[in-house]
Amino acid sequence: MQTTEQKPEIVATLSLSELTALLIKNQGLHEGLYNIAITFQIGVGAVGPQNEQGALPGASIGISGVGLSRTPQEKANAQTVDAAQVNPAPKKKKK
Repeated sequence: MQTTEQKPEIVATLSLSELTALLIKNQGLHEGLYNIAITFQIGVGAVGPQNEQGALPGASIGISGVGLSRTPQEKANAQTVDAAQVNPAPKKKKK
């Protein structure tokens, strides 16, 4: 039987660096180095259909949160984002 259900349309795909930059802007950060921090939840147990062997041991992994981790200069890597470059502090107006 063929299904007519449409797949959801993906309207934006972000790299890890792009997502990090968006979080930096969202949090109003203007200085420091940051990496994305993803928190996972792992559940284990018997999974799958019951058969002659019974259910099999398995695991389920879910993403429970996304955040920012401040990164020291010596730990910076290709995914590290500098807040001063992607979200510079606003210039103060002269009176």
